[in-house]
Amino acid sequence: MSGKTGRVRRTFAGLIFGLAYACAGLTIAGFLLQRTAFDPSVTADSSHAVLSDPVIRGEVVTLIADAVAGQLGPLAPNDPNFTQANVRARVEQVATTHAGSKLLADVVHDAHARLIGVQRAPVQITPQQMVDATQMQAAAALPAITLDVPRIGLLDTIRNVLHWLMPIAALATLSLVAIGLAAHPERTAVFRSLGLGLLLLAVLVALFGYVVPKYALPHIGSSVWTRVPAALANDSVTLLVGLEMLLVGGGLALLASTGMIRRKQRWSTPVSTYRYQEERRWSG
Repeated sequence: MSGKTGRVRRTFAGLIFGLAYACAGLTIAGFLLQRTAFDPSVTADSSHAVLSDPVIRGEVVTLIADAVAGQLGPLAPNDPNFTQANVRARVEQVATTHAGSKLLADVVHDAHARLIGVQRAPVQITPQQMVDATQMQAAAALPAITLDVPRIGLLDTIRNVLHWLMPIAALATLSLVAIGLAAHPERTAVFRSLGLGLLLLAVLVALFGYVVPKYALPHIGSSVWTRVPAALANDSVTLLVGLEMLLVGGGLALLASTGMIRRKQRWSTPVSTYRYQEERRWSG
């Protein structure tokens, strides 16, 4: 009867752990996608990484340079500062430095927010931002210009789904792991299951932390701003490598401990069996 109960408990615990890993996978995937694709505040903080992408930087630089040179140049035809090439060089120089990219952080933030549906209003580059980008005080007299950024409906939908799904998946993961640990009758099997689960999470971290934002999300739309997740994925490589090492190391350590426990059990089992057989023979 106890053997049958043990098999039922192992089966039940295996099912619970499987559900826990599925929920943990959703949580990890959601967290990583939130960081690389659906959080404009992260984009603003990493504005230098975003503007390091030559296509995105070219979009911003060209728009500002054309607006400033086009409107101020005719007002000062003998001033070489207001040629398109000169203004573009100035904006390019600002956008490629860490300090300069911070001056354009709000533009990058608003563009990403518009892309994923957080911001409904058009993206405006203010006169002060044009002054910061060109280092020309005369640009303060110009009207704001609009950065053409479309709203991608699919990204908006994914963002909304992750917003409510992530907390549920995280709570479910903790609850299911606790139930699985309480239900499973074998410690070695628990360690093995947890070790395999950590290795599975390591695969998901690589997939949703780098592969998906780097190679999949930029192809969802034709706007250059869909390249933002790829830029953020490149910027978070160090964090991902550290997380990968932690997960893989933990998983391998649990699997190794499982092997050690089983070896100890194999060493102890023959002794007890031998003693039992000897007692039976002498008692007979």
